[in-house]
Amino acid sequence: MRRGAAIARAARPQRGAIALLAAVWVSLAVVALGAIDIGHFFYARRDLQRTADLAAAAGVQLIGSAGGCAAAAGSAQLNAAANGLPGDGTVAATCGRWDPSANAGQSYFVASGTPLNALQVVVSRPVPFLFLIGQTRELSASAVAQATNIRSFSVSTSVAGLSGGLVNGLLNGLLDTSLNLDVASYQGLATAQVKLSDLAAALGVGSMSQLLQTQVTLGQLASAMATALAQGSVASASAISGLNTIASASAGTTAINLGNTASTSGLLAIGLANPEAAASATVNALDALMVAAEIAHGTSAVDLGAALDLSPVASVTAQARILKPPVIAVGEAGTYPDGTYRTSAHSASVQVYLKLRLVNANLDLGAGFPSLVNVSLLDLPIYLEVAPGTADLQSTQCSTQKSTSYSWIAATPGVAALCVGGDASGNFANTAAPTACSQPAPLTSVSVPLLSLNAIDVSVGSRSPANGFNLSLQPPQPTVFRFDNVSGDSDDYQSTDTNGLGSAAGGLVSQLAGGLANSMQASALGLDITDIAAPLLQALAKLLKPILNSLDLLLVPLLQLLGVQIGVSTVHDLGLACGQAQLVY
Repeated sequence: MRRGAAIARAARPQRGAIALLAAVWVSLAVVALGAIDIGHFFYARRDLQRTADLAAAAGVQLIGSAGGCAAAAGSAQLNAAANGLPGDGTVAATCGRWDPSANAGQSYFVASGTPLNALQVVVSRPVPFLFLIGQTRELSASAVAQATNIRSFSVSTSVAGLSGGLVNGLLNGLLDTSLNLDVASYQGLATAQVKLSDLAAALGVGSMSQLLQTQVTLGQLASAMATALAQGSVASASAISGLNTIASASAGTTAINLGNTASTSGLLAIGLANPEAAASATVNALDALMVAAEIAHGTSAVDLGAALDLSPVASVTAQARILKPPVIAVGEAGTYPDGTYRTSAHSASVQVYLKLRLVNANLDLGAGFPSLVNVSLLDLPIYLEVAPGTADLQSTQCSTQKSTSYSWIAATPGVAALCVGGDASGNFANTAAPTACSQPAPLTSVSVPLLSLNAIDVSVGSRSPANGFNLSLQPPQPTVFRFDNVSGDSDDYQSTDTNGLGSAAGGLVSQLAGGLANSMQASALGLDITDIAAPLLQALAKLLKPILNSLDLLLVPLLQLLGVQIGVSTVHDLGLACGQAQLVY
């Protein structure tokens, strides 16, 4: 009995140890099985992410096609199924816009905006546990892909012929050289398209942002374009030879900006939130040369003061520029939230800036008084454009064939446009938007310098909201051109005209006289007295009318001598770069 009791006492600790070991092993098994399930879900989630990435990249390529959002979403669905998404999986595709500049402070992707350039894809499916029979866990993955269609085009208000003598003479005048290229060289340049990424490489810069900040002489630009075209092995030998000849003949040292700035005209106007998307866009070699030559020739205008002499009644400061070369624009279709186009170009055959002042406008009140009160009777800044033209990139549509990939560009020609404003002369540097003055122009003032006091102010335009006085003669609706993506066919150049003679531009100045009284505002000691001073404003407008009519009589013959007879706008298609899909989120 004693022996049996001892054996029983020895067995009890063993049974406890076995139970403890069993618990440990069961815990380890649960942990191991849980780890296996975690790994299983991780790999399932990674597989879903791969499916979402591929579906977004495939679908977004059709977002700029004729099928639009529906085609993009359908392509994403088919791609997900083709890449192994089970039948119990779901695909949710949302079209929208990816724009880091416009959507800063929130998700860069928003399910709105124009044009649509991005597709968000969310792929989901229930994934079963490996060791919990009948139990599942819902997994999902999302991806956003972007594809932007970039169009390049130029607008000019006169068609440059390809006659060797004509273009040679124009370039020689701008560059002070003695070029003598043949017609074949200019025809080669007129059909040669330079890819911006190739131009950047030839200039030794690594990005589009750096390219737009680069300054080059015209000779350096011609040499870089020749290098870029030679690498592509597409351009004719005559085009490359012509560029090298121009580079050698151009001895000018004036550096031009490749990108537009707010204050300086540049070769390229890139209408993109992300300039890097323009890498695949192209510019025409001849257009680029003409614009660069005009910029290098200088931005100062020709003084026309002697031709517009209104003495002894008034003095006129007059300047003019003739902008024959086209203005190039590269960018994305559609409009910003304020309704302005993302990509546009503006040019004019003739730009005229006038500053009209009455002779002896500052009154001297006599001995002892001249420093007490200053009176300015008239100081009127006028900006006038003859044969202006504006082109706006409305929309693009890409497909697998160049012949069925299209762009729609709205061209608005004009006979003339005029504005009066404090910022009137700033329109000389405008290459993107229709002529406009957005600041009121001080017309008449009475001030007391010793007291730093403006006793009376009369201005043209409004202060709130700030605006000048604007007039234009142009068709009520633009002409919309459709361009395919085939280079060298009949739709590369398309023109529209106003069928109006340039002499109508002079009548615009007379219209200014008629509408001036209603656009005037008067203030005294900072208080609005426009209603009270209405008779005085009408009298001031009557005083200006014969002066402006006299200016008309001088301006019309001058414009006719400059050859301005009709307002024609020509849009030159420079190619459509259909967006390459890029995962952005």
